[in-house]
Order: sequence, then C-alpha cells, then structure tokens
Amino acid sequence: MTYDVEIGGRRASVSVRRHADGGWWVAIDGAPAVHVNGQAAGPAEWWLQDADGRRRVALAVNGSEVAAQVGGHGVSGTVVDPRRTALTDAVGGALGAIVTPMPGAVVRIPVQVGQAVGEGQVLVVVEAMKMENEFKSPIAGVVAAVHVDIGAALDAHTLLVTVEPAEQE
Repeated sequence: MTYDVEIGGRRASVSVRRHADGGWWVAIDGAPAVHVNGQAAGPAEWWLQDADGRRRVALAVNGSEVAAQVGGHGVSGTVVDPRRTALTDAVGGALGAIVTPMPGAVVRIPVQVGQAVGEGQVLVVVEAMKMENEFKSPIAGVVAAVHVDIGAALDAHTLLVTVEPAEQE
C-alpha cells in the first residue's frame, strides 16, 4: 500500500508492504526499502524498530493525522486521501470531477443525473482489491453526469461522476 504523507508542506510517498519474515518493508519516495518491525503501544500507536531491535520511531495515528518521534524529534503530518487528491489531480483539476485513483469495478451508483447531492454524499462505490471504496461528493451540488455503469471495469484515473456546484443564493 502506498500513502501520500504531507509533513511541513512537503509531500512524500510512503510505500508499506508486509515482509515475509514479519514486519514490513518501508520505502520513502522510491528510496530502497528498509525492513522494520513494529510493536503496538496503544490502539493507534506503534514503536517501529530496526533489524537490530533498536526502537527508531514512535508513531501515533488519529484519523488522517500522524505524529511521530524520530531520533528524539517530534514530527507531525497528514495522510493525504488519494480519492480527494484525485479530484484535483485528474481531469484538469475540475472541482466536481470524481475520479478513481485505482483500477476496479463499479458495484453501486446510488445517484442519478439531475439529483441534488450534499457534500460527503456517496456517489459511486468501486470494488478494488476485494474492498469497496466509496467515492463521495466533495461539494454540494447537482449530479451533471454519470460516466460509468454498474459492472464496468475501470482503469486508474477513470472519470466516474461530475457534480456541478450548488448555486449560491
């Protein structure tokens, strides 16, 4: 799994995958992966240690916010939601353009063209890697177009739905 993390205005790509002997391979911005082991310190807190068993990083996660202690220095950041990022990175950055960042298949479309939707309302559900991912409206508005059908196989960066902003009164 790859996460985009923003720390101090700088965005980094963090790749995490299971290691066959336990722990994880972690790579940052394409650098060589490092094998780390982890130990739970609380419900959303971990100690990460290197192969020699030395504690290197204390990590706490609260929603999309991440706080870490690295070498005695506090660092905080935000995990960037790839679905929200796709809204601005794809289709020319159109505000109401809902785009999938990953390949998958459409399983539900609970809206139709002309329907008023609120910010955060589910527009399309896509199954990817045996998980259902809900794509929600980033704005209040009206569904201008549904660009996919139920059962459609999708490539990454496929335009799903376009929402036009609600008119300001």
